[in-house]
Amino acid sequence: MAGEQVDVVQWCQEIVDEARRMIGSVRPYERTRATPCKGWNVSALMYHMIGACARYTAYLQEAAAGTSTTPPEPDFDLAMAYGQVTDLMMKEWAAPDAFDRVLPMALGPTPARAAVWILMIDQLLHTWDLSKALGRPFAIRDDMAVAMLEKMQQWLKPELRGPGKAFGPEVECPADAPIQDRLVAFSGRQP
Repeated sequence: MAGEQVDVVQWCQEIVDEARRMIGSVRPYERTRATPCKGWNVSALMYHMIGACARYTAYLQEAAAGTSTTPPEPDFDLAMAYGQVTDLMMKEWAAPDAFDRVLPMALGPTPARAAVWILMIDQLLHTWDLSKALGRPFAIRDDMAVAMLEKMQQWLKPELRGPGKAFGPEVECPADAPIQDRLVAFSGRQP
């Protein structure tokens, strides 16, 4: 499987760096634009991305030492906050024992080796969502898209899709479409 032979810490860093650039490009007048995430505008999506990284940082810290960091308050510069929280999170992922940890996630205790993929998929797809909302180009590397699609096909079960759930129904997409389009369609988004 493509996803098993990668440096996930390096990939995670690349993904949050791309997200940081996209978030940093947002202008105040663009914050109210709708995104492919139903009910979320650009601001809500950025808050979600920051909050997700803050939660993963807390999960990693709690699994390591029983302590956690408080997520940032909501009245801040979103690009700066994303940078700060991802810097802290990446320090945790780079710790020598990070992948020996079991994270106390909301979905239940989760091995860090699985949790990092959930985080990477979340941040990568939401960066794509921002690019669509903002009309900015964003290309997911083919090797990343292949690995992410393989992981999602393993764990994204029908009961996780539908109204009020994290993912919409899979969107039809030709089998010979570019891998980025197939990944996006599998996640319930229109490529």
